[in-house]
Amino acid sequence: MNEKDSTSAEIAALKQELENVRKAHKDHCLQLENDAKKAQDDLEKTLQEVENHLGESKRKVQQLEDKSRSKSQQWNKKEHIYKTFTEFQLGALKELRFASQSVRQELLKTQKSYTEDIGLLGTKVKVLQDAAESYEEAVSENRKLHNEIQELKGNIRVYCRIRPFLPGQKDKQTTIDYIGENGEIIVVNPSKPGKDSRRSFKFNKVYGPHATQGASLCT
Repeated sequence: MNEKDSTSAEIAALKQELENVRKAHKDHCLQLENDAKKAQDDLEKTLQEVENHLGESKRKVQQLEDKSRSKSQQWNKKEHIYKTFTEFQLGALKELRFASQSVRQELLKTQKSYTEDIGLLGTKVKVLQDAAESYEEAVSENRKLHNEIQELKGNIRVYCRIRPFLPGQKDKQTTIDYIGENGEIIVVNPSKPGKDSRRSFKFNKVYGPHATQGASLCT
């Protein structure tokens, strides 16, 4: 039973560990999803800011061109600056998108890893459950064999026959104090005082000294 309790405890521990891993996996996935969502929101916010900035830049360029065509060279330089700035912003936007893709790939990789770990734990739990079932079958078989042995022991009959005195021993004192009909016999030991001098024995049948040998052997 101690082995069974140990196996049950180990199964319960593995089930608890499996539940903890699932919970951790769920929490981790939720955290990754929140991080990805936050990165996506930041990306969209940055993109919106870039678009707004580009729109504002275009409006300013248009206004400057309308005010003075003669300063086209100066405005061309400014336009170049704005284009450079825009390219820089677009480069930053690409990096954010790449970072977002990396986060998604890491999320998928983590989900796959947790799925494999959960599958491995499930396999271990299955093995322990099979072992527990085999143990219970062995215990049941041992109990059955034990009951059969006890039943066989119950079918054994033990008889006792009191030997009569031999020729020349008629004056001897017998140590048999009592012979019961239910197989009980009490023997007296004169060398021991008090209660220790009397001992009781139990048989299926007790035959006295005058019973024949054939009677003593019958069932």
